[in-house]
Amino acid sequence: MLRGSSQVQGTEADLLAIVRGADVESQIPHGTELLQFVDAVLGNGAGLEQARNRLAARAGPDTVTDAAGVIGNFMRMVRIADGTGIPIDGYFDEPGREIRSRLGIDRFSSARTRQ
Repeated sequence: MLRGSSQVQGTEADLLAIVRGADVESQIPHGTELLQFVDAVLGNGAGLEQARNRLAARAGPDTVTDAAGVIGNFMRMVRIADGTGIPIDGYFDEPGREIRSRLGIDRFSSARTRQ
């Protein structure tokens, strides 16, 4: 979704920033703050309030709401797909192969559910 929205906006997103962490600056507006917020939400919650406040200060409270909604929606979709055993459609598998390889996604145990 990030890759697709970046293409629509005519920018190139640094997908490696996702796996390297919040210290990598991407071409996403407020990318560092967004990554810190995502890391706090998906991690153990440490620093969540600070990350949320930094994101709100830099990008506004609506951005915090939008980011939280995207995180929640993505987690919902993934859990439904994993829980029901829905495999990735063939036409999505090939384009995603290079991205999965670059990001090291196939090393996660949940990658086995793709097949």
